[in-house]
Amino acid sequence: MGERERIAERLTAIDGWIGGQGAMGVGAAVWWRGAVVAERYVGEARPGILVGPRTVFPLASVTKPVVAAAIMTLVEDGTIGLDEAVARFVPEFRRGPERDTAGVDPTLERQRQSITVHHLMCHVSGLPEDVGGREERFAIETSLDAIVDTMCHLPLQSVPGAVLRYSNAGYGVLGRLVERVAERSIWEIAAARIFAPLGLEDTLVQPGDDDLPRLARLADVTNAGTALEAYNGAWWKGLAVPWAGLYGSPRDLVTVAGAFLPNGPRVLSSAGVAAMTTDQTGGVPGGVESAKTHWPVGRWGLGWEVKGEKRRHWTGDLTSPLTFCHFGQAGTLLWADPAHDLALAVFANRAVSHMWTFILARWARLSNALVAAVS
Repeated sequence: MGERERIAERLTAIDGWIGGQGAMGVGAAVWWRGAVVAERYVGEARPGILVGPRTVFPLASVTKPVVAAAIMTLVEDGTIGLDEAVARFVPEFRRGPERDTAGVDPTLERQRQSITVHHLMCHVSGLPEDVGGREERFAIETSLDAIVDTMCHLPLQSVPGAVLRYSNAGYGVLGRLVERVAERSIWEIAAARIFAPLGLEDTLVQPGDDDLPRLARLADVTNAGTALEAYNGAWWKGLAVPWAGLYGSPRDLVTVAGAFLPNGPRVLSSAGVAAMTTDQTGGVPGGVESAKTHWPVGRWGLGWEVKGEKRRHWTGDLTSPLTFCHFGQAGTLLWADPAHDLALAVFANRAVSHMWTFILARWARLSNALVAAVS
């Protein structure tokens, strides 16, 4: 059995993820040595509709590397610099927390003007993860502008550059900064500079009614059954938040990951690829608060998480320390390993809010099996 046959055989593991202890539907695609070499789709995208190659899943935070890549194109064409201060372009960010805001540390706030684009992209700005707990974030119907206004005024939690503090808020501020410097939305830039060059036909911003037949319906979401239902509701889809608003297929997103591997198509220079896929934090400690994860050395690139020396990792034991990745709260995982010229996108339509049975172990086991299949 050759490597491609072994890869296809290993993907059958997702068949066992379907059911009450797993998800309703799962899709996976594998990139190896410059091409998509295997795909597998099982279960239902929504009741009565099977998952297939053109099924579009809510990506949640797997959105962030795509947004980061779009921002890097602006760095490469000279529109913005990584070490430029955010406050220069987003004056409302400079102003900081509103008067009488709880939890403000004046010593930290005096350093707000030193926060750079680079800090935001690799999550060391000191901003908190979000505007509140997961159940609080979208408690009322509001606009993206209003949400980002709130993010701009969140109190700093740590000295800029000192701690890895994964932050949706940072990417909200980045989205606004891009609008100011490029006079276009981040999604217009992503469409022209990432989606089109890579031939992404199943990556959507603000999916509409016409897309519904192929849109996976996510289970275990917040505000289920209301107008505020996360990921599934029309209002949420219409927000197109730059930290979690994309919808896409496994094939499209594994192609994005492949664009950062040695034999993939290129949308960035080799220097841009290196900045996104290698540690940019300086090895500071930190983690992802909502995932209850903390590392003594929290490796992160500009957009991509970097595995480094992390243990008990979602990308498994056999992926190399060079592996870069991102997972999303919507049950999505995307990783690529330059040491093996290998990438995996595996998406399920059940949120990981309650960490449905063994999801992290399932991701790790599948990742191990795929690395072994090619090595």
